[in-house]
Amino acid sequence: MPTIDSTQLIKDLREKTGAGMMDCKRALDEAKGVYDEALTILRKKGMADAAKKSARATKEGAVVFQIDGKAGAIVEVNSETDFVAKGADFQSMVKTVAAKAAAGTLKSIEIANEEFVKPLVGKLGENMALRRCDRFELKGAGLIAGYAHQTDLAVPAKRGALVELSAPNEAAASSPELAELAKDLLLQIVGASPKYLTRAEVPAAEIEKEKEIHTEILRKEGKPEASIPKIIEGKINKLFYQQWVLLDQVLQRDNKLTVPGLIKATSDKLGGEVKVVRFVRYQLGE
Repeated sequence: MPTIDSTQLIKDLREKTGAGMMDCKRALDEAKGVYDEALTILRKKGMADAAKKSARATKEGAVVFQIDGKAGAIVEVNSETDFVAKGADFQSMVKTVAAKAAAGTLKSIEIANEEFVKPLVGKLGENMALRRCDRFELKGAGLIAGYAHQTDLAVPAKRGALVELSAPNEAAASSPELAELAKDLLLQIVGASPKYLTRAEVPAAEIEKEKEIHTEILRKEGKPEASIPKIIEGKINKLFYQQWVLLDQVLQRDNKLTVPGLIKATSDKLGGEVKVVRFVRYQLGE
């Protein structure tokens, strides 16, 4: 453990350079406690500019998921340029972060940035950061699946999703039918961009706002006041719920099918109810 004096030196190095705490400690150890020499070591390693780099915009990056047994995670890691995002170092780092997130060993976004991302900032000379992370873990029979959309394998995915399904039993959980349903749902989530799983999740204030907007439009169109509530109900169902609520959506791949209809068909095949427990959708930068 560092002494009180060395602890202060590490703190000073961190504040001056923006380098990680452990990087500062290692530099100080290498410099045998000499502050200026430790600063030189950090500069030589490209870590002394991390604080300046952190102010630069990160608009590129990657969305990556990882499944680990009964758990899964999805992460978004940002970079400044797509050139760095396409690089082997960046992609390897993102996969490491996703794997640790899925395994449940990622303690926090801040610690992950300190341990995995900042060293690459110094190496590549570009700001980058783990922006967000979600992890699902099964509590019973079911399946966790992920999808990251790529049109070119050389270009990191910028959109992706993670979904958790419950199944009536373990046999159903490991069936190809449930895996196929998960695939269809993930494509729907990434393509149709639902924000909510059920109507119950939609904030009441959001619905009221929609009603106000449509009421004003209908009044300007000269619709009879008595007919407005029923017209609005139809518009909320069609223009809002079917757009933003997953379990109200029509399938993008087949507009003759609905998401609930697809789930019921799979449930019937498996002899028990299948449910969507939760999902999350990532779009780079959103």
